[in-house]
Amino acid sequence: MPAKRGATGRRRSLLGDFAAQLGFDFGDSPKPLLGQPGHAAEPLEQVIGLPSWQHPQATHQIKLSTAYIGYHLKRSKRRTIGMSVGMDGVVVQAPRWVGLAEIEAVLAEKGTWLLAKLGEMQTRQKDRLNQRIQWCDGATFPVLDRKVKVVLNPTHATAQAGGQLQTIDGTPVGWVAAAEWSDLPMDPAQPLTLHLALPRAASEVQIRDAVQAWLMRFAHQVFTARLDRYAPELGVTYTVLRLSSANTRWGSADVKGQIRLNWRLIHGPLSALDYVVVHELSHLREMNHSPKFWGTVASVLPDYAGERRRLNALQLPVW
Repeated sequence: MPAKRGATGRRRSLLGDFAAQLGFDFGDSPKPLLGQPGHAAEPLEQVIGLPSWQHPQATHQIKLSTAYIGYHLKRSKRRTIGMSVGMDGVVVQAPRWVGLAEIEAVLAEKGTWLLAKLGEMQTRQKDRLNQRIQWCDGATFPVLDRKVKVVLNPTHATAQAGGQLQTIDGTPVGWVAAAEWSDLPMDPAQPLTLHLALPRAASEVQIRDAVQAWLMRFAHQVFTARLDRYAPELGVTYTVLRLSSANTRWGSADVKGQIRLNWRLIHGPLSALDYVVVHELSHLREMNHSPKFWGTVASVLPDYAGERRRLNALQLPVW
């Protein structure tokens, strides 16, 4: 028969139950506290979590030393494993016969480079967000690497859809050849002006749409002039020019002679536009990126590799 417990025993029992709920033990072998010898520390990644870089179309994920990377794997007929890092993340291209273990071994080997590139892309993305245009009276944006200022003038009459570009002295500017464009005023304190027939109380959306209407018409004129200049030099004929709004491609060409150019190229320098124009026209002779293709590009642009690097580093304003 168990002995009766007095008030003291009951208090000890209640105290013991309460202590047990808190994780304490009043026995002879006290449990080590967190952080003391004898207690295995949790891995830091489980406490705070590793950063993660996820491609929006990620098909696989790999854990590197300091981050998880979700990458988009494309199978192709190529003979080697290739990878690229863009604004969306990591894209890996590999032959169909290469196993996933071999692919991820290459990724692990290139881990330091991948993480550095992803960090650069993150910085560029932040910079792009800081370059977002605030559409209002007096807003500025680049056209062929030249500063243009928006002027709202409800009484302004213009024959051009969207607006009219003017020099400092008020001279209208249509599309211009490279030599003429370089002769325009260069003083950044006195940019060219784009006059829009809009009320001064126009909304940001109205101003943006009016600028884009003018800008795309202007871009089509300038792009056509550059295509017409380089097509004879390359001995090709294009059939039609279409403007593109693609997020990841500057241009494209097909076997029918149709050329697509990203209208945002109008923001950058003329040299960047010319590189894309020559690149796409060269595809009308070689629908690939073989040495013969690059030789065709080099016949017109000897420093095409430098132009390509400058194009890839180009930071255009965010709409």
